[in-house]
Amino acid sequence: MAKVFPPVRSESRIPEKMLVELYSLENAAHEITSTINVSSHGARVLTKAPWAPNQDVSVRSVPGNLYSRAHVVYCKPLPDRSFSIGLRLLHPTELWPALSKASASPHPH
Repeated sequence: MAKVFPPVRSESRIPEKMLVELYSLENAAHEITSTINVSSHGARVLTKAPWAPNQDVSVRSVPGNLYSRAHVVYCKPLPDRSFSIGLRLLHPTELWPALSKASASPHPH
């Protein structure tokens, strides 16, 4: 199977701004920041410092009980000197709080 670049998302993300804690055991990097959007397998996060693509990190929602190892898919510099990073969650302990609410509410048809 041919690799597609940039990666194509198999699921849609929902806009959700919430605090997350990122840290890397590889280089002792640590940052508390916020998500821009989330899905059951990933998130887009704003950071103050660049995070290396292919780096493995830990992510924890604040508040909430989501915890996961994650893989940095991309890191794009933004005009305000911050960075937008894409995270692929490897083994999340549960859904993002916004996704839990969405799946619990009935969908009108």
